[in-house]
Formats: sequence, C-alpha cells, structure tokens
Amino acid sequence: MNRKVLLLNLALLALIGLLLWQLRSRRLAAEAHERAVLLKDGHGQTLLAPPAPAPVPPVAPAEYIDSVQKMLFAKDRNPNVIVDPPPPAPPPKHEEPKPMPALPHYYGQIHFGGDPVVILSSATANDQKSYAVGDKIGEFKVVAFDKDNITFDWDGQQVERSLADLKPKDPQAGQPQQSVAPPPQPAQNSVVAIGGGPSGNPTPPTVGNDMGGGLHACTNPDDGSPSGTVVGNYRKVINQGLMGKSCFWEPIK
Repeated sequence: MNRKVLLLNLALLALIGLLLWQLRSRRLAAEAHERAVLLKDGHGQTLLAPPAPAPVPPVAPAEYIDSVQKMLFAKDRNPNVIVDPPPPAPPPKHEEPKPMPALPHYYGQIHFGGDPVVILSSATANDQKSYAVGDKIGEFKVVAFDKDNITFDWDGQQVERSLADLKPKDPQAGQPQQSVAPPPQPAQNSVVAIGGGPSGNPTPPTVGNDMGGGLHACTNPDDGSPSGTVVGNYRKVINQGLMGKSCFWEPIK
C-alpha cells in the first residue's frame, strides 16, 4: 500500500517538473520572438527629418492699429497728430484814451403809459427830445434810467451819472424865475402852488401829482406862467418836442 502511494507521489512530482519546464520553455520562446520582431521592425524603418516649420509672415502695421489706438496710458501713440495752438496775438500798442464828450442834459421823464422815456438834449445844442432805453443821442446810447440815475453806453463803456448832475446849470435865457407867495390855506393832501400867478393871470400856477424821480406834473399847463416859474421848491419846465409840448415841475437843488 505504501509503495503505491510512493509511486503515485513520484509520478505527480515528475508531472509538475514537466509542466514547469514547459512553462519556462514557452516563456523563453516568447521573449525570443518578441526580440526578433522588435529588431526586425527597427531595422526595416528609416528615421525621417522633421517637417520644416511654416514661414513667418511679414509684420503688417495695420494688424496692430487697435493696440495702438486703445493704449490708455500712452497718449503720444495716438495716430491723430495734436497740433499746437497758435501763439497768442501780441497785445495792442498803447494808445491814448479817447476823451469822452460832454454828457447830455437832463430835463425830466415821462411815465404816462407804455415805456417810460427820458427828456434829454445834447450838450452842444438845445434839441430836447424824448429817448427810450436803447435810443442813441450823439455818441451815447441810453442803457437804463430810474428816478435818480441814468446809465449811458459810450465806446463800449458803461457811464452812470446822477440825474441831478445832468440838469442844466442855468435856467433858459429870456425866461427869468418868478417867485410867488403862498396861499392863505392850501388844500389838505395836495401840492398847491405857493402864492398867486403873474400879473394878468387870475389862476396861480400849481404843482400837480408826483411823476417819479422828484418831478411833478403841471396841473394847468396853459395857466400863463412861463418856463422857469418858481413855486415853493419847484421850478416849472416847458419843453417843445416832436410829441408836442411837455410841462412838468422839477425840484430846485
């Protein structure tokens, strides 16, 4: 019994040895075949040179126009040439200032509806006329006026004067001032002439309502008293213009 088992074990060992030898032979044959194939493929192929690179195109400035124009930190790279402004003109030569002529004379204002007008005359002639804002009298242009001041434009300059300074200094020739005495009892809340009228005039001249600028209207322009008549602190002024005769009382300074 033991002998059969021993023989069987020997047969199994021999079989295992045979299998191991076969596995080793097959592995060596496979390695030899692999080396043969690799060597055959390596000897049959030739190494080729790498392909030549594509030629570089020349640089075109137009391709970089956006980069140049949109460069935020370099204004000098803007293709638009900035032209320097022309040099300033030399200052004008010094010239002697032009003397201003004499200002017009002032005789009063009219505020009876519409635009107010001022009565003026040139300093060299007694040509009294009414002037509104924007009218010219000689070299002067009326810019604005109120009850106290008047502004002229002369040679591009604003000339403002007081109306009292522009009144003629002397009364009209041939019309002497006449003083009249005050009436015994003047009416309340009205400006009444002080005294009677001139000889032959039964109605004394009276000072009317306030016209503004210290001027008062004539209550009766045809009362017979001449221009220059003095009633209280007012002097009568009668002007003959294009619009007819105008009459008013001005304060005596």
